[in-house]
Amino acid sequence: MKIALVGLGNAGYTLHLPALAGIPSATVVGACDLDAARRQRAQDQFKVPVFDDFEAMLERARPDVVVVGTPPDSHLDYCKKSLAKAAHVICEKPFVSSVDEADEVIAAAKAAGRHVALNHEFREMPIYRALRDQVGRPEVGDLVFAQVWQLMDLPPWKEPGWRGQMLQRTLYEAGVHLVDFLMALFGEKPVTVSATTSTCGVREGETDAVALATLEFSRGRLAQVIQDRLCVGETQYFEVRAEGTKASLRASFGGRARLSAGLYRSTKPHVRFEYGTSGIAWREAGARRTFLARNPRDPGMIATRYVFEKTLAAFRDGSKPPATAQDGRDVLEVIAACYKSAATGQRVRLDAGVARELSSLRMGSAAEA
Repeated sequence: MKIALVGLGNAGYTLHLPALAGIPSATVVGACDLDAARRQRAQDQFKVPVFDDFEAMLERARPDVVVVGTPPDSHLDYCKKSLAKAAHVICEKPFVSSVDEADEVIAAAKAAGRHVALNHEFREMPIYRALRDQVGRPEVGDLVFAQVWQLMDLPPWKEPGWRGQMLQRTLYEAGVHLVDFLMALFGEKPVTVSATTSTCGVREGETDAVALATLEFSRGRLAQVIQDRLCVGETQYFEVRAEGTKASLRASFGGRARLSAGLYRSTKPHVRFEYGTSGIAWREAGARRTFLARNPRDPGMIATRYVFEKTLAAFRDGSKPPATAQDGRDVLEVIAACYKSAATGQRVRLDAGVARELSSLRMGSAAEA
């Protein structure tokens, strides 16, 4: 398939182009960015045709698929223009700026007879994919509770580039990974959400350096999201604990090398060595641990390649890609409900009435949120 890209910043250069370079069935016919240095860098490294005008690229390259890797407030425009030229779309996340915009893209795709998918790469990263595959197995049982957390010293006002321009964005930008993964893990959208956001007194004004959210799924099952962007200790970018009826599942993103012996978190003597260059996943039942998966080097790029391979195959045969536009829309609705809950102090039920109320809520700046 002929692939074109718009956006040659961090995602385009470090994820999209190298991922596509490893897919024999994909040919990059164009790469677009307004920045001349970025265009030259992509052309030198990956030997791809580059353009400074998106519509000119569509006309000349005539791609089958467009990968959108620009800031999220531009996604609506690029998605609609790509669909109008009969191209499928793979869009980075966050999908768009509101649920209304997501509905607009979904309607445009239907009218064009094309499909839109998202690059929710953490769904396919080996350690997180292993957890999803474990749910429901006899040794794990049904999923009843899950926690995901992110600890890092990077509050919104210290973020560079477009991220730093969105003071109320912790759940929207970085939290989109965590919320989407929980929904993929439970296999559904939550029934209700409640959330609190705060600067914890370190800064005046509306921003959300710390975000706490509780998602309630069907049958009373619960999940919790913790984002602490004021953590001056060890960074933990994406940690997961998922509780089944018979075993716990754990995933830890990032490098790990640990040797433990004795009674560490155990009632029995043990010697244990853990090693993962970019993260590991395991299953726990009491003091017993079973290794499940280890991330490769450059896990974000490799996971993006897995998403692209499966998505391109889905575009060809009409099957469901790993993350659909509807999935992206549902995540936006949940995050919008979290911000509504944080603003009102009320638990928010995701029913039809609230969905209409949330649909026009734009996420990004403090004023809009």
